[in-house]
This record gives sequence, C-alpha cells and structure tokens, in this order.
Amino acid sequence: MGRNVIITGTSSGIGKSILEEFSKEKDITIIAHARKPSPQFELLLKNLNRENENLIIPVYFDLINAEHLTGQINNVLKAYKKIDVLVNNAGMIQPNSSFLMTSLDTIKESFQINFFSQVLLTQLVARSMIRNRIGNIVNIASIAAFDVTTAQFEYVTSKAAIVAMTMKLAIELAPFGIRCNAVAPGLIKTKMLENMEKELKNNLCHQAALNRLGMPEEISKLVYFLASKDSSFINGQTIRVDGGRGVI
Repeated sequence: MGRNVIITGTSSGIGKSILEEFSKEKDITIIAHARKPSPQFELLLKNLNRENENLIIPVYFDLINAEHLTGQINNVLKAYKKIDVLVNNAGMIQPNSSFLMTSLDTIKESFQINFFSQVLLTQLVARSMIRNRIGNIVNIASIAAFDVTTAQFEYVTSKAAIVAMTMKLAIELAPFGIRCNAVAPGLIKTKMLENMEKELKNNLCHQAALNRLGMPEEISKLVYFLASKDSSFINGQTIRVDGGRGVI
C-alpha cells in the first residue's frame, strides 16, 4: 500500500511543482488542496492522474476559515486512516508596506494564512500520525525569516514563526516516529513575486551568488527528499534554497 500525502496550496507556483514531484511516485494517494475549484486546477489534476496512474484527490477550503478547514480535513482523515506526509505550503504575501503603515487587520490576516492555519492543520494531521507512529511534516518557510530586509513585517514574522514551529515539533513529535523539517526558499519565479517592486527584486537577485531567480522545481525536489526515507536522519532543520544569498 502506497503513501498518503496532503499538500496545501497546489494550484500554482511552488505548491503546483510539489504536487507534480510527488505525483511521479508509484502507488501514491495525494490530497491536493486549493482555495476553490477552477477549470485550470481540475485539468491539472486530470492530466497528472492520467500521466502517472496515481490517485490525486482535490480538497477545497479557505485558510482564513478555521471551521471550514477543520471540517474538510476531518473528512479526509475519516477516509484515509493513515497520513504519511503533510506539506504545509500554502501562504500569501501582502503588497509592500512599512510597519507603521500596516494595519493590525492585515497582520492578523497574514498570520492566519501563513501560520495559524498551518498550526491547526498540523494538529489535526499529527494526531493521526501519532496513532500510526509514523509521519513526515515539511513546512515552507522563507529566507525572509532570517534576512528580514527581504519582505514586509507581517510576512517576515509569520515565516519566522514557521521556523520556530518546525524546531518545536521536531522535538515533540520525534518519539512517535514523526520528523518535521522546513524549506526556506529565496526568490522563486512564481506569481507571488508580482507584488514585489522590480527594483527591489533585482537588488535581491544580485545579492545571491548565482544572481538569478530560483525555479519552483528547485524547491519541490528538496521537499520530496525531506519527505522520503533518504532524509531519515534530518529533523528540525530549516534548509535555505536561495542561490547563495549572503555568501558574497
């Protein structure tokens, strides 16, 4: 019997690439999350199912709605008694604004989507993993958690919380055979970068030794590795994938 995997935010960008990477695995069931149905997303799943002969099942909920999230994930857990992998990928970034000009509502919204929804989802899934005494959690953080000049206050702090969460869960869940790691992407060529000013984007690219944007597949391959037996002695780590930012 193959692995059961939950991946959030799979309709585009890094999440889509993670979904595509996992779908290459034989005999796997993937619960692919998106905020809402769309013809493009449904076509993506149809094509992946046909190409790889795996089972990819969509699940829809808005991360801002904790009650809806809980209901949908509980339905998944009833249908699939064992979840082997959880990838907390979904997130968002607000338009650029200084701290003093950012409303508390904006900060709360960012934390709800980038952190609290991940906490809730992980609590729900980890209970199932604990019962089965096996599991693997991979969180998507950001270099913004470390290089605080690269993004806005609410994004920086919510991603820093993900890094701390990763370390704490690695300690607490390890006795149950569950590992927890994170990936911290640098600037990756996705739609999320559209909210970043062009001059800032160019400056940040130049700060990396490779002097370019990363590609989504350069993140998804690492996520897949961290969720595999090949990384069985890696736990509690946040691995930067940033083209060598800060080494020059």
